[in-house]
Amino acid sequence: MTGRDRRKRTASVVPALVAMIFGMGGPLPAHACKVTGLSVVRLTDDTVLARAQAQEFTLIWRHSVTLTPVYAAYAIDADGTLRQTEERFAAHGPGMAFGGEGWQIRGDQMVLTLNRPIPQLILRSDIPHQNRLIAGDTEIDLTRWPGVPLEIRATPCKDPVR
Repeated sequence: MTGRDRRKRTASVVPALVAMIFGMGGPLPAHACKVTGLSVVRLTDDTVLARAQAQEFTLIWRHSVTLTPVYAAYAIDADGTLRQTEERFAAHGPGMAFGGEGWQIRGDQMVLTLNRPIPQLILRSDIPHQNRLIAGDTEIDLTRWPGVPLEIRATPCKDPVR
């Protein structure tokens, strides 16, 4: 085989190898990982204390001044980002204005619609605050770990979505 024949053969093999390695028409698609739940993690030692399967969840606590429940709703984006979507309460404290942009009143609740990414959701629960997490049909009483720094995290998926 001459040098020219080898170059022709190489020129015809390389595109076939590239197509085989990267798939027909371009690179192989990235396999996304869909997050389907959340974990309650003790920050002091990174121990997972509870898990729930849901794409949305609500944190509920008792307001320290008005002693009424506050509901903070969150969504878990496909990439695992937590995003606060809403906050609801009966009253947000004496002396606070009840009007303003973004506020709505639904029934007996004040509602603030949000679209706020939360890079890290850390809280300390306390029995008088009645901290709870609702995710789908699961209710987690966060006061089981009073005074302990807790983080709510998207549960990393194990298998990529194909």
